[in-house]
Amino acid sequence: MFVLKIVTDFASAHSLRNYPGDCSRLHGHNWQVEVMVASKELNYNGIVIDFRDIKKQTKTVVKRLDHQYLNKIVPFDKLNPTSENLAKYLFDEVGRLININDVKVKAVTIWETSRASVTYSQGDL
Repeated sequence: MFVLKIVTDFASAHSLRNYPGDCSRLHGHNWQVEVMVASKELNYNGIVIDFRDIKKQTKTVVKRLDHQYLNKIVPFDKLNPTSENLAKYLFDEVGRLININDVKVKAVTIWETSRASVTYSQGDL
């Protein structure tokens, strides 16, 4: 299995609903996003997918969130904008743009600080 990873970032604010702590108040993060893409096969050029394509598709999704108040962005206007929900959202949205043939998004990791992250995947890592 070949696994590729790109890293990008964005800044946004959010407030957690029904959370009994400081994070229920408006606050922001400089999020770091890691997207892992996997395939069992290489294409005719000997690559899985061009890193530029992974970055481009990821940035297409991240751009919707950058410098925004997440609680006002669909689906987070109804879905609590937790790191866990954000990781799954990015996994699903980037996957819609990248998943072709044997090339699939394997996992998305979201870092809300340099010491706290969540990873979403469908299956083993």
